[in-house]
Amino acid sequence: MIMGAYEALYRKWRPQSFDDIVAQPHITRTLKNQIVREKTAHAYLFTGSRGTGKTTCARIFAKAVNCLNPKDGNPCLECEICRDAEAGTLTDIIEIDGASNNGVDEVRNLRENAVFLPVRCKYKVYIIDEVHMMSAGAFNALLKMIEEPPEYVKFVFATTEIHKVPATILSRCQRFDFRRIIPADIAGRIQYIAEHESFSISNAAAHRIAVLSDGGMRDALSLLDQCAAVSETIETETVEEAVGVAGTESVFLILRAIAEKNAADALERIDLLYQQSKDMTRFADELSQQLRSLMILKTAPNDPTLVDMMPDDLAALQEIAAMYTLPEIIEALGAIRQCCDRMTRAGNRRMELEMTLIRLCTDQQQSSGDFKALTARIAALEQQLADLQRHGIAAAPQQLPPPKRKQPVSARGIPAQNLQIETKPDDKQLQPLKNWAAVLERFYEMNPSVAGLLQNSNAYIYEEKNQLLMIVRNSMFKYLFKTTDANLLLDAAEQVLGRRFQLRYKNVESENEQTAPPADLLFRRAQEQGIQTAEQEDAGL
Repeated sequence: MIMGAYEALYRKWRPQSFDDIVAQPHITRTLKNQIVREKTAHAYLFTGSRGTGKTTCARIFAKAVNCLNPKDGNPCLECEICRDAEAGTLTDIIEIDGASNNGVDEVRNLRENAVFLPVRCKYKVYIIDEVHMMSAGAFNALLKMIEEPPEYVKFVFATTEIHKVPATILSRCQRFDFRRIIPADIAGRIQYIAEHESFSISNAAAHRIAVLSDGGMRDALSLLDQCAAVSETIETETVEEAVGVAGTESVFLILRAIAEKNAADALERIDLLYQQSKDMTRFADELSQQLRSLMILKTAPNDPTLVDMMPDDLAALQEIAAMYTLPEIIEALGAIRQCCDRMTRAGNRRMELEMTLIRLCTDQQQSSGDFKALTARIAALEQQLADLQRHGIAAAPQQLPPPKRKQPVSARGIPAQNLQIETKPDDKQLQPLKNWAAVLERFYEMNPSVAGLLQNSNAYIYEEKNQLLMIVRNSMFKYLFKTTDANLLLDAAEQVLGRRFQLRYKNVESENEQTAPPADLLFRRAQEQGIQTAEQEDAGL
């Protein structure tokens, strides 16, 4: 016995009429009214994210305008036109893939065929999917046909990238924007389908699929199909196993570890997920999604409906939110999003994620939230020191003992000409960089995780060799500062200062007063003159 071919759920349950389309009433209602009143346009443009019903709606429209017995703007689905259209044997409804038929010659063939009358239908309907893939020449060749088509020809264009469609085409079409489908509507459709199939699904599992589908019904039904192949009873664990995601338990554990500064727990869970062959990039994206939820809960705690989650998960997330401040959440979210970007280019994605989590779980991230205020304090202190220098209160830097020269070396693979660890040049040639706080603020916007390492740092300009000397007071700096971080810092300095420098740095945390940089001596002398720093004022000294 030969069994029939299996039909995927997203094809089997594709909507047949406008009333079956989920979450697009603003579009279906308008199209139905136009069909009932016989005031349909000659060209339509459907735009929206993938899986929201653009092509399906175009097919229903093509059937409805040609149906022999339409019902309130819907196709009857019973006449020969509807049956043949559904079977794909109706020659008067032509579907064209814009990606593979994007040249001028293909459009010319379309124009030549469009002049012939429909064979069986009232209208000849051309559905062009992914129309943004057509070339500029093809659009120009199509322009005249769209502007003045034969009265029996209609066009329906579908695209996910509306910005790539020329304005000359847009102005000649009626545009309909398909909305991203909310998880509640997707979950309801999933449960409806499960009731008519040979499997069952829990509410939590349906919601999990809806969230993973990111607003696309087709993606949701594909995931449902995949889960149904694993088990006839679909639970949340079934979904996570079939799709390969880590699950909310692991995400919540990592979020608690970051809040508690417990790097060991975070690394242990990453190792477990790695052994289970979980996708590190996808897990990082899950972390960022839940951090976004934390941000919303922290910002609008009285409106949890803004976070679409099951009640149990929402209660757990609210508990975690109480462990964070809003600035800490925003900084962690920024660090994880940057990690996601780096993982797309990194050879070892696990290591990228581990490094980010270690930074978030250590004291190097204590700059969260108040970094801009800190840079403002540094700027104020530098201005005070500059004023002291002008009035002769502080001794000139050239009175310091001459430093010992060191050979330029490379730090963690950084070319010596870009980043050198050596002592400063002659103090007479050094000029304090007054805009250092602004440079740090710009660098913080680019890389907040590493910017935290530069707290209490100073910078000087060595004009003769166009070099920037950075004085750093952080024992972790030389271990965590990388080539990419150095390049970003130079980019930030160029944006603020309008010129490109070579970067050198010196770590002075463990050095004694004899080898301290000029800024440290100025700082001490300022204190001896009775000048209070911003930190002292905050402490009430």
